[in-house]
Amino acid sequence: MADTMKNTLLKNINFAYNEALEFILFMGMIANEEQIRTWAADYKIELDPLALSYHEEARSLLSPHAHRELLFFFQFNFFHKALDFAFFESICTWAEPLTAEAWITRLEESPAKKVVAEMVYGVYYDKLEELLDGNDWEVVKKDFRLMTELLTRTKPHHEVIEAHGPLFECLNHPEDTKQRYMQLFKQFYRDVFSLLKEPLRKASEEASRRYEEMFLDNPERFIREVNKNEPALYDVPTNFHVSFITQFGNHCLFFNTSESERVVTVIFGVHNDLIFGPAADREKTELFLKAFSDKRRLDFLLLLRNRPHYGQEIATALGITPAAVSYHANFLFFLDLIEIKREDHRLYYHLQVDKLRELLAITTKVMLDEEPGRI
Repeated sequence: MADTMKNTLLKNINFAYNEALEFILFMGMIANEEQIRTWAADYKIELDPLALSYHEEARSLLSPHAHRELLFFFQFNFFHKALDFAFFESICTWAEPLTAEAWITRLEESPAKKVVAEMVYGVYYDKLEELLDGNDWEVVKKDFRLMTELLTRTKPHHEVIEAHGPLFECLNHPEDTKQRYMQLFKQFYRDVFSLLKEPLRKASEEASRRYEEMFLDNPERFIREVNKNEPALYDVPTNFHVSFITQFGNHCLFFNTSESERVVTVIFGVHNDLIFGPAADREKTELFLKAFSDKRRLDFLLLLRNRPHYGQEIATALGITPAAVSYHANFLFFLDLIEIKREDHRLYYHLQVDKLRELLAITTKVMLDEEPGRI
C-alpha cells in the first residue's frame, strides 16, 4: 500500500517553475503588502530583504495609474483571491508552465466575458450555492443578465465585500475591463517584471530543486510533514510552483481543464522549511501562546476536540470564509496541532492531541522553568 501511494505521488507531482504564475503573484504581493507583513508578524517571520527590495523597486517603477489599476484587480484579499482568480484560472488550467509573455498573449485571445465570469466565481466561490439559488453555474456564467440579477441579490463574504462594486463594473463593461487588465499586464511586464524575472527564476528554481530532493527522498513524508496535506489529495496531475516572491505560503488551487479533468497547482514559498521545520522551545512557546491570541484559532481547535471537521463546516461554525480557515490552519499546521486526512471525498482537519499535550508541556517548562509534572 505504501509503495502504491509513493508511486502515485511520484507519477502525479511535478516541480516546475511557472513564470506566468510568479508574474501575477508579484502583482498580488505588491497590492496586498500590508496584509503580507501582518501575516509574517503573526508567524514571527522576517521577510527576505531581497524580496522587499523587489517590492520597493516595483513600486518605484510603476506609474500612479498602473498602481491604481493593480489595486483594482488584486487588492482585496491575497489569500481569498477575488477578481484575480480569473488570472490564476487562465494560467493553471494550461497543461504546461507558461512564460509571462506567452500567458499575456493567451489571455488576449481569451473572450472578455469568459474572464469576467471567472472573476465572479473568484469573489463568490465560497458562497456559490447561495449566489446561484438553484441555477447551474455552467448556464449562469454564459448569461450575464441572469448573473447580474443574482449578484444584485447576494453579497459576497465580508472578507471580499469591497470587491462587489468593482465586480459589477467589470460585469457591466467586460470589453473595457479586458482593455484595462491587458494594458496593466503589458505595462507591468515591460516596466517591472522583465527587469527582475531572471533573478526571480533563479531563486525559485534553486529552492525548487531543494524541495524536490526532499520529496524524492520520501514523497509521502514530504507531503505530510512539509506540505502539510494528505497524500491522497494528489491523485491527479499536480504542479508545485516554488515561489520566491511569495516567500512563505502553502496554497492548493484546484481547477478543471477544458477537457473536464481536475488539476492541482500548489504555490509553495521558498522559505517554507523555516516555518514547518523544527523550532526552539522558546519560539514554540511564543507561537503556541500567539495561536490563542486570536479567538477564532482557539474556537478552531475546540471544534476539532469533539470530532474532525472539513473546511466548509469550520467556516460555517466560525462565521469565516474557507480562505480564512486555510489561513488559520496554516498557523496551526506550523505547530503541528492539526493534520488533514481525506475521508468520503472530503479533506478533514484532525486535532493532534499528543502534539497539543507536548506543547502544553513545553510551555510549562519555559514559563515556570520546571519540568512538567513537578509539584
